[in-house]
Amino acid sequence: MNSLRRSPIRPLAVAALALLALAAGAHGASTVTVVNQDGPGEGFNDPTPASPVGGNTGTTLGAQRLIAFEFAAQAWEDFLDSSVEIFIGANFDPLSCGPTSGVVGAAGTTTVHRDFANAPVGNTWYPQALANSLAGGDLDPSNPDVGATFNSDIDDDDPNCLTGITWYLGLDGNNGNDIDLVDVVMHEIGHGIGFASYVDETNGQRFLNRMDIFSTFLEDHSSGKTWGQMNNQQRKNSAKDTGDLHWVGAEVVNASGGLTAGVHPSGHVQMYAPNPVEPGSSVSHWDTAVAPDELMEPFITDPPIQMIGLAAEAMLDVGWNGGGTGPVCGDGTREGGEECDGFDFGTETCGSNGCTGGSLTCTSSCTIDTSTCTGCTTCVPTHSKEKGPRCSDGLDNDCDGLIDGADPDC
Repeated sequence: MNSLRRSPIRPLAVAALALLALAAGAHGASTVTVVNQDGPGEGFNDPTPASPVGGNTGTTLGAQRLIAFEFAAQAWEDFLDSSVEIFIGANFDPLSCGPTSGVVGAAGTTTVHRDFANAPVGNTWYPQALANSLAGGDLDPSNPDVGATFNSDIDDDDPNCLTGITWYLGLDGNNGNDIDLVDVVMHEIGHGIGFASYVDETNGQRFLNRMDIFSTFLEDHSSGKTWGQMNNQQRKNSAKDTGDLHWVGAEVVNASGGLTAGVHPSGHVQMYAPNPVEPGSSVSHWDTAVAPDELMEPFITDPPIQMIGLAAEAMLDVGWNGGGTGPVCGDGTREGGEECDGFDFGTETCGSNGCTGGSLTCTSSCTIDTSTCTGCTTCVPTHSKEKGPRCSDGLDNDCDGLIDGADPDC
């Protein structure tokens, strides 16, 4: 069985470079800009011809990588509400990899800041993008806010790197046996903008002897102490206290009711704390016990998540403003005109869609898919309502006996 690990990296100092900056777009109340740090002929600039796939219209390997990256960045852009542009320095380079396991990507904040203007908590480290947003200006304009690297060997047909597996560059999540780049990039951006502890999990030491804002929301349930209340040895022990390391931020606790596992009756959500410690994976991820699967788990899930999920509430806990300008498809909450979002189907079930069993699924465009329902009537509804392009397709999509313009939903 392949083990595909995702790992955050420690705060870095990234040299200022004259690089091509590509805006993901202005869909929400923030702007995320991808800074291409690859050289000519490699990574995002690889000229190898490629056929469009899964909604990705690029015609070269490099162009498809960039389109997939920008698609992932847009999900965060739509959620975050910030007046300060977020810059992500990104490139493809070889990372640790073997025939059956490997690191697919890594990302982290380039710098950390404390005691800046409008800092909510004093003497506490904040990742650059979040610090900029709170301060209302770029505190380090010479550096991108996030540094992100993805494993180029996965696309190079290297038999010693995940044999038989490559990057899937489509945007639709239909990755088959390959690795969904959109899902991985969304995960790594999450680390870079704040879903990461800067405490050394191997010895419990705080970064430059100060807490970081993420770690202030960690609690060891066996002792009832938060990490800010612990000494180094206690944090070291807590980092491998499997099942007892919890996230206790109010936003996450309030949103944890949708979890069926990996959550304490108090609403505290388990963090990844294996024994022995796994540097780069321990602490800075939701526990693998959490169900349904979440984007910010340490291993790639199948099928890919492509939804921010509970990480959205964690970002609110650490200080981000969220919400953008309207409904965000992929944040796990059904709102606006969405039929569903993640596992939120409102009152809809297979039964309400003319079937006797099975479970609904939610498409990447937040419409209901009943193909996994069972015992359906002759008319199998594909959607709960007629709307948009379904109002002119000549089909009774919701099985109410009314087609296109005759349906009052249109």
